[in-house]
Amino acid sequence: MSFPGLRVGWAVGPKPLLDRLRSAKEAADLHTDQLSQAVLLEFAESGRLERHLARVLRANSERLAATLEACREFLPAGTRWTRPEGGMNVWVRLPEPLDAGELLARAQREGVAYLPGRYFAVSRLDPGALRLSFAGLVPEQIRTGLAILGRIIRVELEGAARSFEPSPAMV
Repeated sequence: MSFPGLRVGWAVGPKPLLDRLRSAKEAADLHTDQLSQAVLLEFAESGRLERHLARVLRANSERLAATLEACREFLPAGTRWTRPEGGMNVWVRLPEPLDAGELLARAQREGVAYLPGRYFAVSRLDPGALRLSFAGLVPEQIRTGLAILGRIIRVELEGAARSFEPSPAMV
């Protein structure tokens, strides 16, 4: 949570479980970089890790609140999203018949990025799903991005509705 790129962590638990975890870790990558471990240990023992975590949690809480509020404000009716209990992502489900993968290029041209849900699918594809990450963004960037995304979705929904209008019957 504090330094995801560092790839250093620790576990507390019963010895048999820790022995199995150790064996699995050694089979996967032999060992973690010792310098990274030493630096993190010093950081934690100095008390700075605790202060850093408080800052990170406060900033991420503000980002999450901005994301959820912007979803409520800018995403059109029929769009659903999660309220995560952890992590830095919100899952969004677009109204049918929209496909998040098809909208991605347009969103990127307008400066908005997300990952279509298909990148995370194991067996059941959900074309309307997408993952929004709010990590590293300030609340104003989040609001701006979701306003743009909401506009793109509304335009696509209007186009989809027009293409499904019934044609006059021929007798």
